[in-house]
Amino acid sequence: MPLMQEDIRRHYEQAWKKIDDNATDESGLAYSNPVEDAVLYPIYQRLIADQKIAVDGGKILDVGAGSGRWIRFFLERFTPAMLMGIDFASSSVEMLQRRYGNHSSVKTIFRTADLTEAGLDLGEKFDLINVMNVLFHIPEPDRFSNAMKNLANHLVPGGRIVSTEYMPRTTMRTNWMLVRSRYEIEAAAAGAGLRIAAVRASSAYSNDPMGIDGPDSGVRRQFYNVRSGINQILSLEMNDQVRQFVKQFLIEIESSMLNFCRERVADIEMPSQKLVVFAA
Repeated sequence: MPLMQEDIRRHYEQAWKKIDDNATDESGLAYSNPVEDAVLYPIYQRLIADQKIAVDGGKILDVGAGSGRWIRFFLERFTPAMLMGIDFASSSVEMLQRRYGNHSSVKTIFRTADLTEAGLDLGEKFDLINVMNVLFHIPEPDRFSNAMKNLANHLVPGGRIVSTEYMPRTTMRTNWMLVRSRYEIEAAAAGAGLRIAAVRASSAYSNDPMGIDGPDSGVRRQFYNVRSGINQILSLEMNDQVRQFVKQFLIEIESSMLNFCRERVADIEMPSQKLVVFAA
């Protein structure tokens, strides 16, 4: 049976604790593909600039903060006045509070909170709400509706929500995800008083190709195979010089694929994940 939100929460309670226990430094907290990160982070920075989102000197909310991937992203690249991270797994919040709770130049706050709780009130409104790899892990319709309304209610006027979505033409259900179609997402946003302000493709091979319609036996299976191969290559034993060469080569493949497609089709039609910007 496909997982529901409570199943996913229980999984991450254990996952974040295990990562925290095993990590000797920040590199041990990584929970993402380094090739994806190297391509995605500059795209996100450009998107923030293009959308004129008040990040420097503003207030940021990171929803589903996990092991701190996006906490580190914002602390390393921007100077917000305040950065709040929330997660429905208490193990995540305990880890983040211990590791990032006393930052030297940014006010950081970490709280256990469930985005799907009806009428959630965090006591603040934000210039940017970062909600990465979260919304498609909320399969229940009522909880998803609550989540969209809570996001909208925590925006300052002119603020933006940025989420990772796939935006296929048809809704897809996997064991872990309910990947809603672009039409369902647009309707859910409208129901919360939001609109889609921008879509920016952020990966090709380095993430699930759920933006591709059709069965797993078709084109999506080919993308899965390439992604699996990339992960296998990155897990091989190699010296630092070879590893750096391989990583840079894979980054060039990923970037060239994105740029080639972007010259020919709209970002929403790209095969893998997109950064989706919501505005009131």
